[in-house]
Amino acid sequence: MGDDALEMLVHMRKQIIGRGAPYVQVRPAAISIGLSPGGSECRALVDELLRDGYLQRYPSPSLTAHGLYRLTDSGIVAADEAALEEARRRVRMNEEMNEEP
Repeated sequence: MGDDALEMLVHMRKQIIGRGAPYVQVRPAAISIGLSPGGSECRALVDELLRDGYLQRYPSPSLTAHGLYRLTDSGIVAADEAALEEARRRVRMNEEMNEEP
């Protein structure tokens, strides 16, 4: 999975925290990574996430047409792993900065 797709997935994961259902919106996730929600790059990332099994189409085609998707269990796991790895990277950077004389 590409970096932009992973960033979008992480943002989508944040959308479902504290919710009962794993339904996410493409628009805020696209904006969060600097993409136009209706642009071809955004569509390509959504297609990648669908193809790789991290997203599923919403049960209602009309809602999917409006950018609503279901984040799958594998999408949740992948986003959580990416967020954890990013947190570890930041800790290592902070430790390295504090070790310098």
